[in-house]
Amino acid sequence: MATSLNLIAHWGIFESIESGPSGAEELAFKFALNTINRNRTLLPNTTLTYDIQRINIFDSFEASRKACDQLSLGVAAIFGPSHSSSANAVQSICNALGVPHIQTKWKHQVSDNRDSYYVSLYPDFSSLSRAILDLVHFFKWRTVTVVYDDSTGLIRLQELIKAPSRYNIRLKIRQLPTETKDAKPLLKEMKKAKEFHVIFDCGHEMAAWILKQALAMGMMTEYYHYIFTTLDLFALDMEPYRYSGVNMTGFRILNTENSQVSSIIEKWSMERLQAPPKPDSGLLDGFMTLEQHKCPLHGALELVPLGLNAQ
Repeated sequence: MATSLNLIAHWGIFESIESGPSGAEELAFKFALNTINRNRTLLPNTTLTYDIQRINIFDSFEASRKACDQLSLGVAAIFGPSHSSSANAVQSICNALGVPHIQTKWKHQVSDNRDSYYVSLYPDFSSLSRAILDLVHFFKWRTVTVVYDDSTGLIRLQELIKAPSRYNIRLKIRQLPTETKDAKPLLKEMKKAKEFHVIFDCGHEMAAWILKQALAMGMMTEYYHYIFTTLDLFALDMEPYRYSGVNMTGFRILNTENSQVSSIIEKWSMERLQAPPKPDSGLLDGFMTLEQHKCPLHGALELVPLGLNAQ
């Protein structure tokens, strides 16, 4: 008796600069779908297919047009784009037509509409903010310097920023330079002011640059304690700082002790879909990161077969 094969289409809208190579998010999208298709226990007799559309960054009109084209053909879900203006345009269309719109990027404001079909797998910023405040209390810090990369950092850290009015905590807020990776002038000011307890809100690539410059500035000693809000701190090469005496604290939501998670990470590393980082970047090779949406995107795609099985 012949077994019929069901094909379920997934469409991804990814942003690119002109006609550059595939980005990390697009590569993770393909990798996740191929991984799911190899696992015949998730959706027996079913294959997930995909079509990828690229748009220019911040082009919400083109994002809407691509979404309408995709939806007219019948799809199970739409993934992306990442930037807010384009993502909001696609989300409105998906809400109206009842099609899941799955995102993996941090988003400040999620619609309160109960009928919304928007799904985000990025950790809730308020939970992260409370976790950081809990750390400050745990370490019994009374003076804290917050160094943020862009204005969204002030939103993500709002629980901590409110702390001085609620607790006996003195807070100083500084911003990283916007046009350059050279943080030495800022670090010099912090060293002169004896700011030893510092929270850095920035991406893991910038965190790597900060650590290298802090080492050169003599700010990687036992007097200093740094908290990094990036969930990708594990992707940094920490070997140069192992014996420096500095204290560093970070978060990680990937449970590498889970066999399924470790298997996916190993496959990603073995397939080497992405070019390795530059030797002087301070980053390790072959890591799935949240900042580039690889981990949440894989988790988001696994939700689809689970949802289809539940129908």
